[in-house]
Amino acid sequence: MVLIGSGYLLGIFFGNEMILSQWKEDIAEHEQRLQQAREEARIEVSALTAQAGMLQARVQRIDVLGSVLIEMAGLEPEEFSFTPESGTGGPSGATETPAGKNLQIASEFEKIKNSLEARERQLQVIRDALINEKVRQETVPRGRPVKYSWVSSLFGKRRDPFTGRPEKHQGVDFAGQSGSNVMAVAGGLVTRAHRNGDYGNLVEIDHGNGYMSRYAHNKVLLVKVGEIVKRGHVIAKLGNTGRSTGPHVHFEVLKDGVQIDPMKFVK
Repeated sequence: MVLIGSGYLLGIFFGNEMILSQWKEDIAEHEQRLQQAREEARIEVSALTAQAGMLQARVQRIDVLGSVLIEMAGLEPEEFSFTPESGTGGPSGATETPAGKNLQIASEFEKIKNSLEARERQLQVIRDALINEKVRQETVPRGRPVKYSWVSSLFGKRRDPFTGRPEKHQGVDFAGQSGSNVMAVAGGLVTRAHRNGDYGNLVEIDHGNGYMSRYAHNKVLLVKVGEIVKRGHVIAKLGNTGRSTGPHVHFEVLKDGVQIDPMKFVK
């Protein structure tokens, strides 16, 4: 009985030892996995934090670009604020858990996403304003119609070269060599391109916004009605047709149907 009892007690003892040993191994394994998970989480948090920082840096670059574009477009800076809503960088704090950091990083990403979306909308408005400004600049008369030429008669009162009587000259005459290029001073739609009485061979261009330009006494016309031209487009060859005393182009600029002094746009 003693031997049997001793064997039973030894079996319980060694059995418990085996169980305890297994528990220790399981705990050690779980601790190792937990440590590995923490390390992976730490690496993930670091990567996400770095990514958040990079995105915030992009927002700041957009801010700088936006400020430049605002100035170029001639808009009011107060209407387009490109100041970052929050500070740069990702969340920090050594005592926080990885789960807590992930939540903060997710919040940071959401803020950056909202910032980028807002800036995209603002930049679209600025882009449209710049395009409108570019179109306006392209369609406002600027420059002289003949590159190598001289002014032979200004806008305003003068003596008629045929009658000698005082008259109002509705344009500016640019004299030059016959056959020289006559160029559009702005982009627009050709509304006339034919012979027209005293004007001789005439080209008329509608630039929009009430502006129109005319080029008279041409030798040859190189455009047709309905053609769209850009600034600098060669539209005719300088000539001496119509009521003219020599090779030149009679250049007119009209605003809302009224002739104005072209010299305001020649400079």
